[in-house]
Amino acid sequence: MNPDGKSLLSVLDRTVSPMGARMLHRRLLFPLKDVAEINKRLDIVEWLFKAPDAREELRELLEQIGDLERLTGKVAALRVTPREVVQMKNALRLIGPIREICLNSGEPALTAIGEQLNACETIAAEIERQLREDAPSQIGKCDVIRQGVDPELDELRNISHSGKGYLASLQQREIERTGISSLKVGYNNVFGYYIEVTNTHRDKVPQEWVRKQTLVNAERYITAELKTYEEKILGAEEKIQIIEGAIFSRLVNQLSGYIPAILVDARLVAELDVHVSLTRVALENRYNRPEVNDGLRISLRESRHPVIERQLPPGEPYISNSVTLDNDETQVLMITGPNMSGKSALLRQVALNVLMAQIGSFVAAESATIGVVDKIFTRVGASDNISLGESTFMVEMNEAASILNNMSERSLILFDELGRGTSTYDGISIAWAIVEYLHEHGNRHPKTLFATHYHELNEMEGIYDRVVNYNVSVKEIDGKVVFLRKLARGGSEHSFGIHVAKLAGMPKEIVMRADEVLRRLEKANRQEVSTTSSTLSNIDKTEGMQMSFFQLDDPLLCQLRDEILDLDINNLTPMAALNKLHDIRSLLTGK
Repeated sequence: MNPDGKSLLSVLDRTVSPMGARMLHRRLLFPLKDVAEINKRLDIVEWLFKAPDAREELRELLEQIGDLERLTGKVAALRVTPREVVQMKNALRLIGPIREICLNSGEPALTAIGEQLNACETIAAEIERQLREDAPSQIGKCDVIRQGVDPELDELRNISHSGKGYLASLQQREIERTGISSLKVGYNNVFGYYIEVTNTHRDKVPQEWVRKQTLVNAERYITAELKTYEEKILGAEEKIQIIEGAIFSRLVNQLSGYIPAILVDARLVAELDVHVSLTRVALENRYNRPEVNDGLRISLRESRHPVIERQLPPGEPYISNSVTLDNDETQVLMITGPNMSGKSALLRQVALNVLMAQIGSFVAAESATIGVVDKIFTRVGASDNISLGESTFMVEMNEAASILNNMSERSLILFDELGRGTSTYDGISIAWAIVEYLHEHGNRHPKTLFATHYHELNEMEGIYDRVVNYNVSVKEIDGKVVFLRKLARGGSEHSFGIHVAKLAGMPKEIVMRADEVLRRLEKANRQEVSTTSSTLSNIDKTEGMQMSFFQLDDPLLCQLRDEILDLDINNLTPMAALNKLHDIRSLLTGK
């Protein structure tokens, strides 16, 4: 995975709440298959699309609501803090205005959401009555409960506050009585409140003071009056914490009874956040509403890749393409074309647009008709699993087998360069057999996009009714290849791999040598290619596929071929034939 790469989620996620972000992620993982539910979501996005004022007001309210879902979980676990309970109250106060927007929309799907929203006004009012708006995150840091909620609590606070004031006045009174200007009243956890006097004024200390601690430059004393007020102050503060804790616990228990209703609110708020996010993305990226139905046809007119188009330089348009797939006429699109021409992007954009439609989003296309898909299967990229002893080709075959064993008539299958992990002829054979299986096996006929560099597979269009050849166009001008990125009818016979190597910065001498080798190989194998194409064209689909290719990449085999072709069989004597056979055996055994 590329850590700097972009995903469909990053394109669609314009949510303003953590709940909405999580729900959008879940929707991408679990798209809908129910046409009615998909269209309800699309109805909401369409209404928001056409109501900018309501959409912006809704977004501002959602932005303030926070993570109501997480806070509710903390209430259930009895781990919520006073400050978080106040946040919940503030969130519940926003439910009312959100509900009004939904009820007044006139859109049935939005109205249904509004009817389910519950502002929980009773508990919200109770929280507001009992908790201070600036309640701390922990009881004991400062006041949590409002004045007037509990008479005993109010009385203890007065004692605590007046007691602290009394200590300040006591300090001033003792300074004036003793004449010790540096005298101060302090506190520690060892022996409570004390009066500290520096050694300079030690001779002025009254006899009734009791010395408790000697420091390097000072001594600390206690008095009977000081200990009396210490007991009052510390006792009051301890009781205040106990009473505030009890009142807060009762409030949290009361709030726990509203957990089911608040969780429903959290889910509905998250849904609204996702709808607003998808609407904003649709407006910014020129997406359009798809027609989603129960049919088996997928038709995308002038579709685009939603992720790649957002990464293009400003002002550079994305080259759109139209794609139509169905189970009866255009089941398998055999897509050929050069490296870097856009075959893989085309496969992915079809799948991504189908996925977007089935989560309730507008799609990156001028128009779209999408018969609901039950599964999107992909066999793309190259990877291995060495730790489990699986090569790149083994992984590829495992994934292909999983697709073929689990597909249905509503499946969408993407094969990108299937068979490239093995030798050319093995790869062609496997790819041919898989396409034949998809086309002929049972009556499922799953819609398939098959991108390949095996140009021999273009022969399948003439053999199988629902296989259709397309290619991604290029134009060669003065030896340079221009990628047009446009899908065109018919197959392609060139991959322009050497041109791609040149673009990648390969040393010039390597590119020139590769071009020279390519010309020689093409000349040497022209007859072989013609034979291969003829073999493929004559495959009897009713009897299955039986291909046998004479591998001539080995120089020794090329020499044997030349030896056999040079024989004058009509004038060859039995002895000469035996001698020639002995020579061939010697070549093979090296003896």
